[in-house]
Amino acid sequence: MQSPYKNYIKQEVEGATKGKLVLLLYDGAIKFMRISMKAMDEKDIPTAHNNIMKAQNILYELMNSLNMEAGDISKNLMRLYDFMVWQLIEANKEKKKDKVENVVRMMSNLRDAWRDVVQKEEGGAAPSQETAGKSINFAG
Repeated sequence: MQSPYKNYIKQEVEGATKGKLVLLLYDGAIKFMRISMKAMDEKDIPTAHNNIMKAQNILYELMNSLNMEAGDISKNLMRLYDFMVWQLIEANKEKKKDKVENVVRMMSNLRDAWRDVVQKEEGGAAPSQETAGKSINFAG
């Protein structure tokens, strides 16, 4: 039997628009990178490694979802995602928290821009400051 929380998350993902799914992916990657930075501070190398890998996998999924026929925006996003992956590989290899922080900053900016696009498409208002930073738990 699924917990009510897991059931809610399942319904949220299954009912999400393509734009909202991208937001969920951004949220997940940011969450995993933050966990990895905390683990680096605590010298918990396996947890840092595993969460960087989860963030990288999300970036690969974002790369695979790009429509390269759409033009320059997709090509630029591909280069940016590729750079982020490279930074995470280096951060994982060297256990450099600052490289992860840089990727979190870049992805947070992308997430905010994407959220604005999704809201305009749906005709919704901007979220309040209280709910803007909330994210979904991808760990389950």
